[in-house]
Amino acid sequence: MSATKAVFQEEDTPQGRFVIVTRHPRSGREIEAFGGARRFRGKSVIDIGTGVGRLAFDVARYARRVLGVDPHEDALALAWERCHRERRTNVEFRFADARTLEIGRARFDRAILSWSL
Repeated sequence: MSATKAVFQEEDTPQGRFVIVTRHPRSGREIEAFGGARRFRGKSVIDIGTGVGRLAFDVARYARRVLGVDPHEDALALAWERCHRERRTNVEFRFADARTLEIGRARFDRAILSWSL
């Protein structure tokens, strides 16, 4: 069985560059579809709508720091449990609704919104 290759386009806007996936890759390959290590290495990333942290943990392999936010406490409890179990130090999760998200003066190099809208 061959892997489905992700199809994406990059678009520059006044707010920054966006990567838009137009055909999803096989499960577990989203981060590679977005550019993998090249796009995320050493970066600070926010994963909005992180759920159980699936993409946050994938991108944490490359990123300096990852913050996953989600409005579902049950999903975040599973993400925190995995974070502690795997002794991850560069991943953090926060209960928050993206519509009212307050991150103060925090800055992020990349933002992920997958299945969040």
